[in-house]
This record gives sequence, C-alpha cells and structure tokens, in this order.
Amino acid sequence: MKSMTGYGTARVQTKDVTVEVSIRSVNGRFLEPRFHLPREFVPYEGELKKVLGATLLRGTVDVFVSRRVKNVATKAQMTVNDALAKKYMAAYKHLSKELGVPMNVHLEALARLPEIIKIEDSYELFGGEDKILKKAFAQACANCDKERSREGKFLQKDLQKLLLSLEKQIKVISELRGEANAQLQDRYEQKVRARLKGNEIDSSRLSQEIVIQLEKADINEELTRLAEHIKNYRQLVGSQQAEGKKLDFYTQELLREVNTIGSKSQVAKITSSVVEAKTLIERLREQVQNVQ
Repeated sequence: MKSMTGYGTARVQTKDVTVEVSIRSVNGRFLEPRFHLPREFVPYEGELKKVLGATLLRGTVDVFVSRRVKNVATKAQMTVNDALAKKYMAAYKHLSKELGVPMNVHLEALARLPEIIKIEDSYELFGGEDKILKKAFAQACANCDKERSREGKFLQKDLQKLLLSLEKQIKVISELRGEANAQLQDRYEQKVRARLKGNEIDSSRLSQEIVIQLEKADINEELTRLAEHIKNYRQLVGSQQAEGKKLDFYTQELLREVNTIGSKSQVAKITSSVVEAKTLIERLREQVQNVQ
C-alpha cells in the first residue's frame, strides 16, 4: 500500500550546470501533474509526464525544476540598439537647437538609457543537458515514491486498527440481534392484541404476521454483507497494489449497511454500536482518501 502524500528531491551537477528537481504530491482522484519548469526545459514536459505517470499512479503532483548555469558570462548575449541610440541623439540635437543649450552628451549616459544595451541570458542548453534533467527527474520520482511507500505503511497499520475496532462493534450488534428480534416480537404481538381487544384472535394468523414483520426488521442480511465487505476490505488493505479506489467503494458499502441497521434498530444498545461503527467508518474514509 502506498500513500498519495510524499516528497522527493534530486540534484545532478556538472562543470557547466546544476539541475535540481523537487516533487511534492498530495491526494487526488486521478494523476494531476503540475510542472514548474525553466523555459529551457519546457519542450521536455511531455517526456517527464510519461516518467511521472509510470511511477506515481494517483495524486496531485507539483514538480519544481531549477537550472543554474555556472559560467553565466560566457552564455550571455549582448545586443546594441543602434537605431534607438541615433534617435536619442537626434532628439538631443533638436532640443539643443530649440532651447539654445549646448549639447553635452556623454557616451556612458547614452548607453545607460533604456533599451540601448541589453544583456540576455542564453537559453541554449549545454550538450547532454537533457540527459541530466531526465536523470535528476527519475531520481526525484523514485525518492518521492519511496516516501509514499513509507507513509503507506503507517496508513496500512491505522486502517487495520480501525477495521478491527469496526469488527468488534459489528460483533456486538450481531450478539444483540436475538434480543432485538425478541423485543420486536413482543412489541408487535402486544400491539395486535390491543387493536383486536374483545375479538377472537387466530393464533396461526397472528404468528404469520409476526414472522412477516420480523423478517422486515431483521438485520441478518446486513450483518452477512458486512462480514463479506470487511473480509474483502482486509484483503485490499494487505495488498501491495494500488487499491485506493476499491477501498473507497467498500467504505461506502460498509456505511450503507450500517445505516440500514440503524434505520431498522429499535434497541438502544444496537443504536449505540451503530453510532460508534459509523464514526469508525468515517475515520476509515478519511484515511482511504490518501491511499494510492
């Protein structure tokens, strides 16, 4: 079992560049990757998604990639806007003539004007830098997956404890079933006799009606299905495969059966166990939301 919560990092460094990848994942219904890449690495996003999808099957995943070039100066590009510089000079000459002020323009001042000289980083990759990126990314994926497996072990233990507690509550309800049926039979019989007071009662007919009502109120079917659901649940919890969606389905089925028992129950002790069982199932549901 694996959790959908995890974190992994990796760094690959050469004499020219350092690439660092950080992957953070949280729970989600499907795999939803969100990449935050330097513009140089954007063309590789599709390939990275495939690698991610092969490792992390579900979850909302944020991928952060940083790129640091060591010899920035050798990769920088400088451009001079000659046309704009000439326009500035023409404007200065025009103002000098119109205002009668001697023109005294220094080259350094002209060079500092906006857009005259621009220095831009080169976005050209070094040779083999794509391999460096993929190596760092694969390592970060593996580290994140390892963390998700570690978290999954804690989830598994917690689910097993909750399941054991739920079984105890179901056992209590099962043991009270006979008492509940006896109370229902007595209550129904008294109700019928009160309504037919003074009239002759057909005992066989009365027994038949009581049996029909008891069958409607009996919780044996729900208890049988609960036992089967818990059995399947335990197998899924012990599985090493991605079973989060199946566990979510069985959690809903457990709650459905317990709710039905609660609606049928007229015994205070059963109602109390139903409330406790629903609380445990809700805790199961919360934990299952984190299972891959």
